[in-house]
Amino acid sequence: MNTMEYLPKGASYELRTERTKSSNVLYEGNRFERIDSADQVSQTARVLHEGRLSTASSSNPEAGKDLIKQASDMVTHGSPYDVPFVGKTDISPLNLSTKETMTSKQMIEMIGGFVEELRAIDSRLVVAARLNSTSYDVKLETSGGFDHSYSKSIWTCMAMIELVQGDDLLYLYDYKRDLRPDFDLGKMKEKLAKKLEYAENVVQIDAGTYPVIFAPSEVGNIINPVIASLNGQAIYRKVSPWSEKIGEQLLDTRFNLIDDGALDQSWTSKPFDIEGTPTKRYAMVENGRLSGIILDRKVAAKLGKESSGNAGAMGPVPNYLMLDAGTKTLDELIKSIDKGLLIDDTMGAWSGNPYSGIVTGTVSMGLKIENGKIVGRVKDCMFSINAFEHFRNHLIDYSIEREQAETSQSAAGLFPNILLDEVVISTK
Repeated sequence: MNTMEYLPKGASYELRTERTKSSNVLYEGNRFERIDSADQVSQTARVLHEGRLSTASSSNPEAGKDLIKQASDMVTHGSPYDVPFVGKTDISPLNLSTKETMTSKQMIEMIGGFVEELRAIDSRLVVAARLNSTSYDVKLETSGGFDHSYSKSIWTCMAMIELVQGDDLLYLYDYKRDLRPDFDLGKMKEKLAKKLEYAENVVQIDAGTYPVIFAPSEVGNIINPVIASLNGQAIYRKVSPWSEKIGEQLLDTRFNLIDDGALDQSWTSKPFDIEGTPTKRYAMVENGRLSGIILDRKVAAKLGKESSGNAGAMGPVPNYLMLDAGTKTLDELIKSIDKGLLIDDTMGAWSGNPYSGIVTGTVSMGLKIENGKIVGRVKDCMFSINAFEHFRNHLIDYSIEREQAETSQSAAGLFPNILLDEVVISTK
């Protein structure tokens, strides 16, 4: 693209183009609701000149030259910025290819059949389910010689069952995400049926401190203070309690947190981040020692370091977080507890100040454990931990099983069940 004619002398540009195509089938209230699709293009040009940065965007995939010209015309009034755009870079290819496609009819048949299977668990259930396919085509080029692109498709299957018994409203859900739609729907059904079996019986729990198993779906919330405190922006601004403690061992020696955006055949991967820095496997915590912080180019420059390949639209973000598996199965963890909880879902656990380490939340799906067995579901209670303290002194074990889950940092993770003791449970 011949764009230099539009640039002031000494200026540089970056042009990012992202096209997404999606198809979505939705069932609600046990019935087919709708199928919809979308095809969107987002193109953004940034121009840097004499310490000033300007931006122009469009949904027209052919607008590249015009966007660079618009940004060039505005750059004298741009915001202060002194980090050069990425230059010519070798990018290692990732295997993100998938040839699986489905017609609208096939998508409807697949998710519709799944809804009927879920309804067969219990005739009282109200079922909602969704099957989504989204393809991404991303291209990034700069005047410094960077010119790379990648494509991938992401499939998501989600199901939620609802059971109303008097004034008790119970919601249970599960989801899977992958590069292809070969989901094990039988396993998803089995998991939801087992949760329902445990949850129908409502039991009481007294306020106190207990050993608690946090399911993979909740692990992202309870490790959020660790993730947030190892973010380069927090380190640079010195709001992180660990700003001066990188390299120190502050957590249990079994705590190993890895971020990896460069896994082959993983829907979470991409060969380069939003700025063009190659992604990689990156240790954030090793054997309890703070070993790395996540960085984009801007924050890295301020700290005198190099980007870790974690640039997002609003600053450094994790790509794909992983915690090690443990030594016991989930059933063995449950059997080890005389009286405690298994927390599968909460509300509000993502709020608050992560740098304090305090994580609290209302338990929306908590199962009481007595004498090594699940005896029923608890209601109207909250949990509270200090992540820094609990992952230093109160980590009992991880499960062998690991599952994909979301985190409070808008990232994905692969997490085990985590057993902590001395978890505060409060009741109404």
